[in-house]
Amino acid sequence: MGFDESARVEAHLEATPEQVWQALTDAGALAAWYWPQSVRPAATSDPVVGGRFGIYADGMGFSGTYVELDRPRRIVQVWRWTGDDRDSRVTIELTPAGDGTDLVVVHDRIDAATAVDYRAGWQSCLDRLPGYLANGSPTGNR
Repeated sequence: MGFDESARVEAHLEATPEQVWQALTDAGALAAWYWPQSVRPAATSDPVVGGRFGIYADGMGFSGTYVELDRPRRIVQVWRWTGDDRDSRVTIELTPAGDGTDLVVVHDRIDAATAVDYRAGWQSCLDRLPGYLANGSPTGNR
């Protein structure tokens, strides 16, 4: 089984790159939108190169290290799901687009089955982000 696959998810957000950056790197923001509140998420984030991050909820979670930060354009993380024995990599690109921001997430160094799961997972998480950016509370996040 090769670990040369990737999951790619794109979104257009009605917020500035700086606002999106904050939502992606602030622990309180991540806890508010990343997973549904029904799973009681908690997050940590030290957004400096070499800083640690993680999100945990109801016995599941992931953590990692920031390896590249180009505010407010690019975030690269080494990422590991709790219980896994391999690291993967997440690259997030933010590009100004009109009055908003185009966001691209590429989660790579994974196998094909994991790519399918991670694509669906990232899409689910990013579906809550517009509500958080609009009013500080994700829509459909119960």
